[in-house]
Amino acid sequence: MINESDILLNNEIKVTSLRSSWFGQTGIVRKVMADNRTLEVELHKHGKVIFIDASLVGEIQEPVAMPKGEPNLGPDANSVLPTNRI
Repeated sequence: MINESDILLNNEIKVTSLRSSWFGQTGIVRKVMADNRTLEVELHKHGKVIFIDASLVGEIQEPVAMPKGEPNLGPDANSVLPTNRI
């Protein structure tokens, strides 16, 4: 079974909890420990390796240059949708 911690593996994260002394720091998740909650993170700024609970971090999303709007399904599909909404 895949959990949130496994999804963070090899992704860039930011410490989002004020409860952590590493608040605001970013890094890469290198390992997920056996308890499936503790992450081994290599911090960008310091180069240090820390262990932190997954509930204290958030995944960094890539910025989107052009935000997506409502999909255009073509004239036939759009004509049967109420007020052209999905």
